[in-house]
Amino acid sequence: MMVERSSVSSEPISTKIKVKDLEINYFQVGNGPQKLLIFPGVLGLIGDYTSLTENLDREKYTIYMCDPPGYGLSRPPNRDFSPGFLYRDADSAIALMETLGIDRYSMLGWCNGGCTAMIAASRAADRVDKLVVWSCNAYVTAKDLEEYEKTRDVQGWPDAMRIPQCGMYGEKYVSETWSGWIDAFRKILDDDDGDVCRGELAKINAPTLILHGAKDVLVPVEHGVYLHENIKRSTLEIFPEGPAYHTYDVP
Repeated sequence: MMVERSSVSSEPISTKIKVKDLEINYFQVGNGPQKLLIFPGVLGLIGDYTSLTENLDREKYTIYMCDPPGYGLSRPPNRDFSPGFLYRDADSAIALMETLGIDRYSMLGWCNGGCTAMIAASRAADRVDKLVVWSCNAYVTAKDLEEYEKTRDVQGWPDAMRIPQCGMYGEKYVSETWSGWIDAFRKILDDDDGDVCRGELAKINAPTLILHGAKDVLVPVEHGVYLHENIKRSTLEIFPEGPAYHTYDVP
């Protein structure tokens, strides 16, 4: 099953395994009985979740951080944003856990990773114990796309975002992938009336915690409210001063 294993500092451990026709990379931390699967955002980095991996009890939890195809160390291939990409990510993650022999787990996801987690929770409802998502959306609006377009030029990103991303992926890949992501969501708006995963929300059975920053510009707080209104057994926590990028501050 394992085709490559390497150390990412002292831990976590990086492992590539064959999942269907893809080589998927994941990082594992801890040895606890409760299994957590974490989904990154667009062009995610393992460092995004340092606060989680360093502060969660590793005797209580085993944490798996999955690189979707085209992100992190799940390359090649390059990222594919053709229609249904978030659903393919969800199916790959479910298949990953099946390959690892893990029957029950909770999921956490930020940004597009939250979308993927919601889709996966709807498709594997009998396996998901709990769900935590933040700064994610089930639909996209024309106003949202206006904000996305303002970020298309990666040279305009704050150094704290741009330098780590370009260090991991290279500036060319970051620029092309980010533009591809914006184009993919414009296609969702134009072709699917902005529907990212609305229909999946009612199928989620797991108790769900929705976290959202009131000052999130890219994903306005209305999206968090919509998720809360449409996911049964959900709780919404709004951070009054929270911006879009609070992957480092999730408790």
